[in-house]
Amino acid sequence: MNRLPAFQLSLASSSWARAALSRRQPSARAIAQQGLGGASAAEVNANLTRRWSTDSSAGVRFKSSMAASAPYSQSIDTFPSLIINGDGSVSAQGDFAEAQAEFINPDPRAVESLRDALLKTNMGIVAHYYMDVELQGILQAVKQSHPDLAKRVGIADSLKMGDMAVDMCKEGATAVTCLGVDFMSESVAAILSKNDFGHIPVYRATAKAIGCSLAESAERESYRAWLKAESDNDQPCLHVVYINTSLETKAISSSLVPTITCTSSNVLQTILQAAAQIPDIRILYGPDTYMGENLHTLLDTILKSSDWDDAKIASDLHPSHTNATLQQLRDNLV
Repeated sequence: MNRLPAFQLSLASSSWARAALSRRQPSARAIAQQGLGGASAAEVNANLTRRWSTDSSAGVRFKSSMAASAPYSQSIDTFPSLIINGDGSVSAQGDFAEAQAEFINPDPRAVESLRDALLKTNMGIVAHYYMDVELQGILQAVKQSHPDLAKRVGIADSLKMGDMAVDMCKEGATAVTCLGVDFMSESVAAILSKNDFGHIPVYRATAKAIGCSLAESAERESYRAWLKAESDNDQPCLHVVYINTSLETKAISSSLVPTITCTSSNVLQTILQAAAQIPDIRILYGPDTYMGENLHTLLDTILKSSDWDDAKIASDLHPSHTNATLQQLRDNLV
């Protein structure tokens, strides 16, 4: 697969940040583990260097100390929460939240360095929610540091990242950096191209591959064989694929069976609308099995509830559906 060019970005780790993380090693590990799915935190965060073009690596290099080697226990005594008090101050509850709170006011040197670089290059940055808390703290501060950057820095889910990139280009950005796994950069580039900004370069976080186990699961021959087997009959079929997959997966899937992309926020309305337009359609959802199970559970719960009569389904769920049509949808959801 041809990856997009690398715009390697690095962030400073201040002495106070290192000290804070060393005091709560498990929390540091937790933060490292919430980095991009399928990629090590060290690859995505600690190794970020700035590169302004595909053939120039001049720039400042900083190191991040987010990764920790100690084993991390998933058991918690207190649910991690950041509490905004009436006076505007923030208090943290639980080790993980305390570690996050350390970065609400990030290192001003890192903020200044990134601010100046973005203004100099006329570049925008879109980052995924899963990027570590140190990075998000700096990005938020950069966004507020200069009026020209208010709409030039965005943190969102993988679909919204593309929409934000389009808005940045409309505001005059001449390049976009994507801080996320590989398919996110692909999606951002594809959305820009669809909106007549195909000439705008999209840079990745590193020249190395940044994988995602969920996306890679849909690239296997077994997934393609499943699509072919499930659609190999006379019943109309639709593959609803999670947006967190590669362009290769979407293209190959479309060659095997009609395919539409969805996100976690619109998957329910997507399958409801498909079933409303083609009542006997067989819907293949993947590759996120947890989301698929959630859809099954949701439909089962509605169908078993006496509260959800046809009128409530029509008003609160979808105007073209009833208990009978939802049952048909449930039976046809693979």
